[in-house]
Amino acid sequence: MSLRKQLAERFKHAFAFEKIEDFDPDEREQELIEVVCQEVVKRGMATPATLFLESTRPLNYVGSQTMVFFEPVMRAVLRQPDAWKRFSKILEHRGSIEYLCRRIEALDQARSSKRSASKKGSIDPPEQESEHPRKPDETNSP
Repeated sequence: MSLRKQLAERFKHAFAFEKIEDFDPDEREQELIEVVCQEVVKRGMATPATLFLESTRPLNYVGSQTMVFFEPVMRAVLRQPDAWKRFSKILEHRGSIEYLCRRIEALDQARSSKRSASKKGSIDPPEQESEHPRKPDETNSP
């Protein structure tokens, strides 16, 4: 084999990117993603979080490395510093942002459909009288 072919073979995968579809989190990673996504949706931040994730998609690896950089500080602050490290490992994969966005959207849709179903099925409660009902002779004039 010539030197050129040997070099070409060695560098064949040097600049290869992981496909977005190849991201398949294991059970433990799915649990962590679920907790993060549920918190986002519970706080009503689904749209801003999705917008942020989509706009920073090309930088997901840089973001994961930033999380690694701040890990020593976060270990002192967080109750579960291992989750920080695991989440930074998740963000290293190209398909992680797409997965997070899809999960947030699914949870947000489920929450909004649940909310609309409960509104349709609920009957407006009767108006309650105030603690201090007005006497018939009281007027609003000073």
